[in-house]
Amino acid sequence: MGSAERPNRRDFLGYSGLAVGAAASGGLAACAAPLAARQDDKKSPPSERIVVGLVGCGGMGRADLNDSLRLEHVDCAAVCDVDERHLQEAVEDVKKRRDKTPDTYKDFRKLIERKDLDVVIIGTPDHWHALTFIEACMAGKDVYCEKPIAHNIVEGRAMVNATKKYNRVVQIGTQQRSGRHFQKAIEIVKSGVLGKIALTRTWNIDNEFWGNPLGNPPDGEPPKELDYDFWLGPAPKRPYNEKRVHYNWRWFFDYGSGKCGDWNVHLQDIVHLAMGVDAPIAVSAGGGTHVMKDIRETYDTLEVTYDYPGFTQVYSYRCTNHRANDGKRYGIMFYGTNGALFVDRETIEVYPETYDEEIDGIRTTQNRTPAMKLGGSDQHWPHVQNFYECVKSRAKPISDIESMHKTTAVCHLGNIALLSGYKVYWDAAKELCRDKEGREIKAANAYLSREYRSPWKLPQV
Repeated sequence: MGSAERPNRRDFLGYSGLAVGAAASGGLAACAAPLAARQDDKKSPPSERIVVGLVGCGGMGRADLNDSLRLEHVDCAAVCDVDERHLQEAVEDVKKRRDKTPDTYKDFRKLIERKDLDVVIIGTPDHWHALTFIEACMAGKDVYCEKPIAHNIVEGRAMVNATKKYNRVVQIGTQQRSGRHFQKAIEIVKSGVLGKIALTRTWNIDNEFWGNPLGNPPDGEPPKELDYDFWLGPAPKRPYNEKRVHYNWRWFFDYGSGKCGDWNVHLQDIVHLAMGVDAPIAVSAGGGTHVMKDIRETYDTLEVTYDYPGFTQVYSYRCTNHRANDGKRYGIMFYGTNGALFVDRETIEVYPETYDEEIDGIRTTQNRTPAMKLGGSDQHWPHVQNFYECVKSRAKPISDIESMHKTTAVCHLGNIALLSGYKVYWDAAKELCRDKEGREIKAANAYLSREYRSPWKLPQV
């Protein structure tokens, strides 16, 4: 390493002093900086208040609603769920926050048609996102929608089209974008101090074998509190099984996309922002169900390789052994010629590459870039704040629908490559899977959409 390439004091100060709260250029939207709740909210006139309705009252839906109600100028008029138990939990949340009882619905369309609602929060399983989202946009509502945005790529594009056609403000629940330490990690990568990055990695690691949480319970009758047919909605008709609904739906391709879509969408998103990309050239995958002989359909082992211009991204998932990567059960790693950067929801760490240097006859080991370790930052609360600020200003939220559709599509492509058995060359402009020669791969493109169960239909927008 020549003297001109050595990290000097000036480089170090510029590196370590990167603004933690600044939005990373080229990836984060105009309404990006998390803003504090207004101190005079309780005095806001009715015309300045934002009224929301919640569709899907499970864990994340209620989390989104509860953080929304931390803002005094946000009110909740209605909640909707096909499970009476979840519905009543959301009612109790609103009563605690606002000392009032919201109206309740089982049919999301009845909630959306209300004229007093400004915002619809969507916390349903993935297979319901597109229908609820598009109906809300058509009704003139702004939307906070949980990730991944859609069950499949065609639905995601329809949601983007609806956002644009009806001029709605939409935030996707990839809250890591609003974490100040994630923003700092993105800036560090973009600054170039890590050198040339040829490889990035994201991963989720666990061991679900001991305890076998799903098992193989028999099919049965749904509980009286759950309208199971409505819960299925556009998904195929299946016998009721207690392990297919609520949290566990994500392990069935009828409703979700496994860990690759459920969790890697958070991780892959930071890779996209930091590396300045939004689509891979090609995607290949290996894996399968090797150990978990239970009711789930998604795989217990998955390795996806994404080829991007100038670097390779690898996503790894396993639920059969919890030996972690570098001691981390999940996270994002950028491997550069000068150093590696790790980031998750709790920390940023920079691990320098080293070189030997002799000065005045003394040989020492020097770092090619400064080592660093910082703690995490709040993410969900500033993400919710950002959305409501953008509802008022009409600016683009930090997790806008277009960029999140592209990130989500990449996660879906990991599953598509494994399910179809092909290495997929992604035509991002036309959103089609092709082979190396540019021919469409029908077996892969079959997974870009799904057939809806009657009478449900995806609106054409």
